[in-house]
Amino acid sequence: MIDVKKLEKAYGSHCVLKGIDEHIEKGEKVVIIGPSGSGKSTFLRCLNLLEQPTGGTITFEGVDITDPKNDINKMRQKMGMVFQQFNLFPHLTVKENIKLAPVKLGLMSQEEADKRALELLARVGLPDKANAYPKQLSGGQQQRIAIARALAMNPDVMLFDEPTSALDPEMVGEVLNLMKELADEGMTMVVVTHEMGFARSVATRVLFMDGGVIAEQNDPETFFQNPQHPRLKEFLSQVL
Repeated sequence: MIDVKKLEKAYGSHCVLKGIDEHIEKGEKVVIIGPSGSGKSTFLRCLNLLEQPTGGTITFEGVDITDPKNDINKMRQKMGMVFQQFNLFPHLTVKENIKLAPVKLGLMSQEEADKRALELLARVGLPDKANAYPKQLSGGQQQRIAIARALAMNPDVMLFDEPTSALDPEMVGEVLNLMKELADEGMTMVVVTHEMGFARSVATRVLFMDGGVIAEQNDPETFFQNPQHPRLKEFLSQVL
């Protein structure tokens, strides 16, 4: 589904990603962990070209999205993205936030988008918030709306960039539970997170990034019970 070859990203002389090769299959739940500055978020944001790679290729569903001839906006419609900050439009209601992209891109009529928005609000456990504004919601509720907004495009893969890091601790659970439900339903997911419990219970594979490379990866049980790389051992000893 996503095939990454020799991916590089540099800012001037500072090299953030150093030739990453990775393949993500449809239906996988890939969780990326690692210290701050290891390149996790940069790698994730390169997958839909929010960050423009300085080298290498990314192939999504058979299309080389790093080729300038290809319409990246069309490809992004199939890649839902959820950020640390919720990025909801404050002047629009919750329902309007969810409807905006499908209607604007001509993928749904107003009526179809209305129906889909209400379905998604029920799906994320907030059916009564359609006419509320973002500032009337808690952080956890806003992040669940951000997930609903991403799902409105019926994406083939969901990318999550530290989706709980801006939340108060008591709101983290409601967002992680929703993500677990999506995983159980078979959604392909790539998740950058510091939530080790989520990585253990939801991931099909866990990747450890350090210094711009994937230093180790494995199934969750082996990854956490029997780490091999010295840097991963050190990292896990500090966070577990």
